[in-house]
Amino acid sequence: MREIFYELIREAKDAKVILDGDEWPIGFNSDIEGRRSINSRNLSTLVVKNEEEFLEYLEKYINLELYVNRKHMMFSNNPKRNHIKSLMAYLFINMSTEDFLNPIDCLRRRIDFLKDTTFSLYDESIDFKAIPGSELRMKQSSSSIYMETPYVMNFSIEQDDEIVHLPCISYGICEENGEKVCYIYSIMNHVDRVHGDESRLSKKVNRLMYKMNKGVSEYEKKQKDVEDSLTDVTPSFVFVLITFLTMLQSKGITMVKAVPYLPVRYLSRSIAAENVNDLNIRKIREERNNRIQRNATEKFIRTFRRAAYHMDGAEIIGYPYELDENLTMELHSKGINNELLEDVQSEILGRWLTWIRMTKHLIMLWVLMVLKILKWAKKTWNVLCKTFKKAKKIKVFCMS
Repeated sequence: MREIFYELIREAKDAKVILDGDEWPIGFNSDIEGRRSINSRNLSTLVVKNEEEFLEYLEKYINLELYVNRKHMMFSNNPKRNHIKSLMAYLFINMSTEDFLNPIDCLRRRIDFLKDTTFSLYDESIDFKAIPGSELRMKQSSSSIYMETPYVMNFSIEQDDEIVHLPCISYGICEENGEKVCYIYSIMNHVDRVHGDESRLSKKVNRLMYKMNKGVSEYEKKQKDVEDSLTDVTPSFVFVLITFLTMLQSKGITMVKAVPYLPVRYLSRSIAAENVNDLNIRKIREERNNRIQRNATEKFIRTFRRAAYHMDGAEIIGYPYELDENLTMELHSKGINNELLEDVQSEILGRWLTWIRMTKHLIMLWVLMVLKILKWAKKTWNVLCKTFKKAKKIKVFCMS
């Protein structure tokens, strides 16, 4: 494990990490207890202050990933070694700037992400009242090692045999200072989404999503300090984000952090573009990379701001690089100012409250049953004791 790690950081200095004989443009510097390996092109430096403790947590993380065995690339040469090296590589690709400065904290968080069971095997559907006879389905799935987080929450609207895939959310849940915190890394279109879908259900869904913009422009005109337009978002992204935030509330999670920037991931795409000889293709890739990053930062943040506009109890308490590098949101009350979103919130929280009531009822039944059993046991014990005493007296009488 150590040998693989040191090999990887040597190669990462020049952004030429070798996996199964192929070069991968994964670049970052390292500072291991003062031993530095620096390349000025790299955007991040892995700072390890306690080498032994870091390697201990790295081994725990890799062993847990091997045990979970998420989807990964198949290697032809030395598959186990390359599998371990790829796990390490994607750990660094999915690190934030602060993760590079505090890698042990990052590893603790990543281990928590893998162990979390908040939405394990979650696959629930609720009535989607806006389209009679349809359902909104929410399903958790495991993601491949290449994604930012180990889990993804998928959303779809289904009616009869028709399915409209909505954007999905990459998330991880860990414990910080005694409470659960949800980290959201991305909101992206589902892999099975059909571009230009003209089905009847898809048209209905699209109309509903765009109706969510009603009243937003009027609100913005009244605000003097609005930096970015709240309408410059994708409505379906706002819809799934608010749905997911409501799901978190139903689980008692009130702290959310959005991670807008992963430096090695950005640099890898830039290096890949630089290595293209054709100038036109290189330009297209560079523009694509910048567009992806704009969406991953500016539009991502606007989506959270729009969610806070709709949700009465959602408060953004810190923008990136104010408290830390993340956008931080707290969830309080459960009011909402949009009819479509309000119906979804009521359905999710209604099920949660019903579940709470049912759980309390079952606990009360169980307590009553235990009390009855104890009462019966006490009564039976008393009868046995009396019988034993009588038998003892008879025995003494017969012996005399």
